[in-house]
Amino acid sequence: MATLTTNPVHRRNRRRLGRNQYPSQASVSVAVTSSGTTNATLTFARPVTVTGNLHNTVATRTLVSQTQVSPTVVTQVWSGNVAGLAYAVPAGDPSVGTYQGGQVAGQGGTFP
Repeated sequence: MATLTTNPVHRRNRRRLGRNQYPSQASVSVAVTSSGTTNATLTFARPVTVTGNLHNTVATRTLVSQTQVSPTVVTQVWSGNVAGLAYAVPAGDPSVGTYQGGQVAGQGGTFP
Protein backbone atom coordinates (compact mmCIF):
# COMPACT_ATOMS: atom_id res chain seq x y z
CA MET A 1 0.00 0.00 0.00
CA ALA A 2 1.26 3.45 -0.93
CA THR A 3 1.82 5.97 1.78
CA LEU A 4 -0.01 9.24 1.42
CA THR A 5 1.38 12.45 2.74
CA THR A 6 -0.79 14.29 5.19
CA ASN A 7 0.16 17.72 3.87
CA PRO A 8 -0.34 18.51 0.20
CA VAL A 9 2.62 19.97 -1.67
CA HIS A 10 2.17 23.71 -2.26
CA ARG A 11 4.22 25.25 -4.98
CA ARG A 12 4.73 29.00 -5.12
CA ASN A 13 3.48 30.81 -8.20
CA ARG A 14 6.62 32.18 -9.86
CA ARG A 15 4.70 34.83 -11.82
CA ARG A 16 3.40 36.49 -8.69
CA LEU A 17 5.21 39.57 -7.43
CA GLY A 18 6.44 39.69 -3.86
CA ARG A 19 5.17 41.91 -1.11
CA ASN A 20 5.44 45.67 -1.88
CA GLN A 21 6.35 44.98 -5.50
CA TYR A 22 4.27 46.42 -8.29
CA PRO A 23 4.34 45.79 -12.03
CA SER A 24 6.37 48.40 -13.81
CA GLN A 25 4.68 50.68 -16.29
CA ALA A 26 6.79 51.88 -19.14
CA SER A 27 7.19 55.63 -19.32
CA VAL A 28 7.05 57.46 -22.61
CA SER A 29 9.64 60.12 -23.37
CA VAL A 30 8.75 63.52 -24.79
CA ALA A 31 10.72 65.98 -26.93
CA VAL A 32 9.71 69.64 -26.69
CA THR A 33 10.52 72.05 -29.53
CA SER A 34 9.49 75.56 -30.45
CA SER A 35 7.91 75.83 -33.90
CA GLY A 36 7.30 79.56 -33.95
CA THR A 37 7.31 82.51 -31.63
CA THR A 38 4.38 81.40 -29.47
CA ASN A 39 4.04 77.73 -30.51
CA ALA A 40 5.46 74.72 -28.70
CA THR A 41 5.39 71.19 -30.15
CA LEU A 42 5.51 68.13 -27.89
CA THR A 43 6.51 64.94 -29.69
CA PHE A 44 6.01 61.70 -27.76
CA ALA A 45 7.95 58.49 -28.38
CA ARG A 46 4.75 56.38 -28.54
CA PRO A 47 1.08 57.12 -29.25
CA VAL A 48 -0.68 58.81 -26.33
CA THR A 49 -4.18 59.86 -25.37
CA VAL A 50 -4.60 63.42 -24.11
CA THR A 51 -7.56 64.30 -21.90
CA GLY A 52 -7.68 67.98 -21.08
CA ASN A 53 -4.74 70.36 -20.95
CA LEU A 54 -1.25 69.17 -20.19
CA HIS A 55 0.20 70.42 -16.91
CA ASN A 56 3.48 71.57 -18.39
CA THR A 57 4.66 75.08 -17.68
CA VAL A 58 6.58 77.77 -19.53
CA ALA A 59 8.13 80.52 -17.42
CA THR A 60 5.91 83.66 -17.25
CA ARG A 61 3.50 82.43 -19.97
CA THR A 62 -0.05 81.09 -19.89
CA LEU A 63 -1.48 78.41 -22.17
CA VAL A 64 -3.88 79.78 -24.81
CA SER A 65 -4.78 76.64 -26.77
CA GLN A 66 -3.74 73.05 -27.29
CA THR A 67 -4.43 70.60 -30.13
CA GLN A 68 -3.44 66.99 -30.67
CA VAL A 69 -2.21 66.91 -34.27
CA SER A 70 -1.48 63.17 -34.43
CA PRO A 71 -1.27 60.29 -31.92
CA THR A 72 2.30 61.31 -31.09
CA VAL A 73 2.28 65.13 -31.55
CA VAL A 74 0.63 67.86 -29.44
CA THR A 75 0.87 71.54 -30.39
CA GLN A 76 0.42 74.30 -27.82
CA VAL A 77 0.03 78.06 -28.28
CA TRP A 78 1.29 80.22 -25.40
CA SER A 79 0.45 83.84 -24.51
CA GLY A 80 3.81 85.24 -25.65
CA ASN A 81 7.15 84.46 -27.23
CA VAL A 82 8.64 81.24 -25.77
CA ALA A 83 12.14 81.57 -27.26
CA GLY A 84 14.77 81.42 -24.53
CA LEU A 85 12.31 80.56 -21.75
CA ALA A 86 12.46 77.56 -19.44
CA TYR A 87 9.83 74.83 -19.70
CA ALA A 88 8.91 71.84 -17.54
CA VAL A 89 6.86 68.73 -18.35
CA PRO A 90 5.94 66.98 -15.07
CA ALA A 91 6.48 63.24 -14.72
CA GLY A 92 3.30 61.18 -14.48
CA ASP A 93 0.98 63.88 -15.84
CA PRO A 94 -2.55 62.51 -15.26
CA SER A 95 -3.91 64.08 -18.46
CA VAL A 96 -1.57 62.00 -20.68
CA GLY A 97 -1.59 58.23 -20.93
CA THR A 98 -0.39 55.58 -23.32
CA TYR A 99 -2.48 52.79 -24.73
CA GLN A 100 -0.46 50.32 -22.65
CA GLY A 101 -1.04 52.19 -19.40
CA GLY A 102 2.27 54.03 -19.16
CA GLN A 103 2.86 57.62 -18.15
CA VAL A 104 4.97 60.53 -19.29
CA ALA A 105 8.58 60.78 -18.17
CA GLY A 106 9.45 64.21 -16.80
CA GLN A 107 11.42 66.65 -18.93
CA GLY A 108 12.73 70.14 -18.48
CA GLY A 109 14.88 72.56 -20.44
CA THR A 110 15.04 75.85 -22.29
CA PHE A 111 13.58 76.72 -25.68
CA PRO A 112 16.22 77.67 -28.27
